[in-house]
Amino acid sequence: MRYTKGLLLILLSIVITSCNLNEYQKLQLDKNKYYFSFDQEVPNNFKLKIKKVFGDNFEKVDNKKIHINVSSFDLNKYDVYSGTSLRAMEIELKAKLNFSIDDSKSMKMDHSMHSNHSMHMNHSNNIKTINSMKRFSAIELNPLAENQMSKFMEDEIMNDVIEQLILEVNLIDL
Repeated sequence: MRYTKGLLLILLSIVITSCNLNEYQKLQLDKNKYYFSFDQEVPNNFKLKIKKVFGDNFEKVDNKKIHINVSSFDLNKYDVYSGTSLRAMEIELKAKLNFSIDDSKSMKMDHSMHSNHSMHMNHSNNIKTINSMKRFSAIELNPLAENQMSKFMEDEIMNDVIEQLILEVNLIDL
């Protein structure tokens, strides 16, 4: 009995070590290669999030840098009703980001993201669209907690769209 437990422990440790679990590597972004311009329709809170990610020199124009023009950012909130309740059971947030990348390499890209992300490219004017959607439960007894959850989810969906934008920007260098 004692030998079977020891043998089982040895086999289990061999199986676990053979899985080759590696550390997750985050995409590295060279912040000095890009600069952004924004249209009037882009909200200030989205601009501030971009500034946090790309640093203070994200708007400095340079011919050696790749120009990213963010033409619009829309964040829509939908209530999903179900059952006999007069309140929404879930809240759905949808974000849509339109941007263009001015670089000769960017015309070669044509991708489609899976899950709840999607990215489309219009070859005529090089405009790309990133969509993201999140749903969360709206059943809260406290209305203040519901408002805070809504703000938190809006922040999360903005972060999600920015991560997708960083992924697209990194694909330029490939």
